[in-house]
Amino acid sequence: MKRLLSVLLVFAIMAGCSNEQSFEPVEIDPEVDVCEVCNMSLSNESYATQLFSKDGDVFLFDDIGCMFEYIDKDQQIARADIEVQYVRDMETKDWIQIENAYYVYNPDVWTPMANGVVSFESEEKANEFVQEQGKGEVLNYEQLLEHNWGWEG
Repeated sequence: MKRLLSVLLVFAIMAGCSNEQSFEPVEIDPEVDVCEVCNMSLSNESYATQLFSKDGDVFLFDDIGCMFEYIDKDQQIARADIEVQYVRDMETKDWIQIENAYYVYNPDVWTPMANGVVSFESEEKANEFVQEQGKGEVLNYEQLLEHNWGWEG
């Protein structure tokens, strides 16, 4: 019995020391953290995004447009090497995986890099925002991937 407990203890210690990556959103420190693309402070946290590589590296952005620019224009990371991407709900500031959020594009809506794209946790919240603003287009993730960013010409 004592030997069994010793073996279980060793397994418990080994499990606690595993190298499993955590891909949970990291806290942002607006005093220190800057955007990977434009080097601006992440002081407007409602617009911040983050990306994790499969290796566990995290990249922070001040605007969703900068994250897309980093991937698609600058090609700093291949889509195949991305483990997860997070955006923030415009109202609650909760982190949402990019595929699960809804977006509003309105070129007149202020964002740090003037991309005019903001994120919401539900389609209902996105539609309410469009109604409040009096204009805008609600996008799901697949539509966001097709969005024409300003740097695309």
